[in-house]
Amino acid sequence: MSKSIVLLLLICVVYQSVSGRQKRKGQYLDRGFSNISLKKRVAGKICDSCQVDFAVDAEPDFSYVMTGSGFTPQRFCCGRNDSDPAFGKFRNAKHLISAGLIGITFLPNFLMEKGKRVRYFHSYGGTDYRKLEFSAKQNGKTIQSWIPILELQEDKDYSIDMPSFHAGTFNLHINDTVEVTVRAIETKKIVKTITVIRVEDKATNFVFYELPMESEDFSINLQNILNINSGIPKTEQGRKSNIFEKDYGTIGILRFGELGNDELQYAFEKNSDQWKSIEGLNGENSAYIIFGAELPEGKTQDIYLRYSSQPETVHKITMRVKQRPFQMPWRKVAVISLLLVAVGGLWFYLRDRRSKRKLAALKRKSEDTEARLLLLSGQLNPHFLFNSLNAIQGTFNSRDPERVNAYIGNVAGFMRDVMNNGRKEFISLHEELALETDYLKLEQERMDFSYSIEIAPEIQASMIDFPPLLLQPVLENSIRHAFNRDLASPVIYIRVFNEDNTLYVDIADNGNASWDSAAVHEGHGLSLIRKRMAVYNDKLEMMSIDMQINYKEGTGTMTRFTLQNWLS
Repeated sequence: MSKSIVLLLLICVVYQSVSGRQKRKGQYLDRGFSNISLKKRVAGKICDSCQVDFAVDAEPDFSYVMTGSGFTPQRFCCGRNDSDPAFGKFRNAKHLISAGLIGITFLPNFLMEKGKRVRYFHSYGGTDYRKLEFSAKQNGKTIQSWIPILELQEDKDYSIDMPSFHAGTFNLHINDTVEVTVRAIETKKIVKTITVIRVEDKATNFVFYELPMESEDFSINLQNILNINSGIPKTEQGRKSNIFEKDYGTIGILRFGELGNDELQYAFEKNSDQWKSIEGLNGENSAYIIFGAELPEGKTQDIYLRYSSQPETVHKITMRVKQRPFQMPWRKVAVISLLLVAVGGLWFYLRDRRSKRKLAALKRKSEDTEARLLLLSGQLNPHFLFNSLNAIQGTFNSRDPERVNAYIGNVAGFMRDVMNNGRKEFISLHEELALETDYLKLEQERMDFSYSIEIAPEIQASMIDFPPLLLQPVLENSIRHAFNRDLASPVIYIRVFNEDNTLYVDIADNGNASWDSAAVHEGHGLSLIRKRMAVYNDKLEMMSIDMQINYKEGTGTMTRFTLQNWLS
């Protein structure tokens, strides 16, 4: 199949080449100077093998040759609007070119020798060159003042087999204009105006179409593509779009129009040094870029295009390969389904066994954790009872029976709440704060201090679980160790707030003595807090409890409980 494609393309190219040569030859003869010979000089020597790009404008009144570029490329004519100032401003001897370096040399139609005209053009006429002068402007600025033509020399870069007068070599940037004016020296009458405009030359002069490879009408589709005037399926113009799509498994073709002596270059990276060149068999032939059917489906490929005459102008297009139409591979589906069923059954069996072992381990761990919490709670209650009896003993010493009776009743009620809540894994934050409030009121009976509790508005204390009696040992240490008789106004602050999903409880006192573990032997209550937090952290997943104690002289001790991810 690929050999057939190549053969047909070669037939098409050869046909276009023969017809193109005949057409160009006829145009050349019509323009005159059919016997002119122009060759390039290299290091002062004539190069017979060097390619020369030039154009001859031969008219009965005035003739000239432009080197470095041919006549206006065919691709500039398509879509051209003469009313556009960029194209319609100059109508006399106008050339639109792509290259940047051109030369203009005057060719006399005749010269006077011994009083007779020596003819160089088949229908000579016009004014004697000895009576003409010229000037040149680039972008409206004079770059050559009026000078007689006879004072000009031959072009040092090119050899012409007839007398010639080199007006100059001009370096044009994109959108630059050079205007050469020839006039009679005596009458100042304009004889010729030569205008050259270097326009932006984007490589958009192409048609995109695709060729299905597996179609039954492959030969017909190929014939339609190779014959320009036949019905070509699914074409897109390069001037109208930068994005082109082709179906998976088809050949994508970019066919460029006549290139003249120019080369088309393409690359797959903008700053690539691997530009590939394409040129037709001759100037009238088309040039092709082929995207094979092997491009993966869903792939997007950027292509950068430019002409060798204007490498600074790069045109980017994008080729997308569509996903292939879905076709159900039933045999593969059946085999894969059976494998999936077998693998799935084995996976479920193994997962069930693993899940049972994991559940058993979790159950044992949960039972062990609950036993440890109960054990710690059992140790916490005697600790409260011991401290409460010490407080009652201190009250007896006051020799106030009514106060003693009231205090014993309050202690009994508080101990009942402690024993009830101590058996629970969690109580609400509201219940915990209420319990600690009762404790602080009991302590106020035997010591003069004040306290405050602040809860952030967004926290719903009744809806948040909290470990019971977690705060009491810290409050006890502040009252028994931080406050002494020299402290004027002892105060305890309790602040509850959150940041995102983390709950914070701060307990601060203004005591003038430190009671943290670095300064004072850690008491039984504080040791129980740390053990209980370790048990909770071991049991809870993605959640944790941490306690940090910080003493600052002159300010007091601040204890922060951080309950990570507690509100999620």
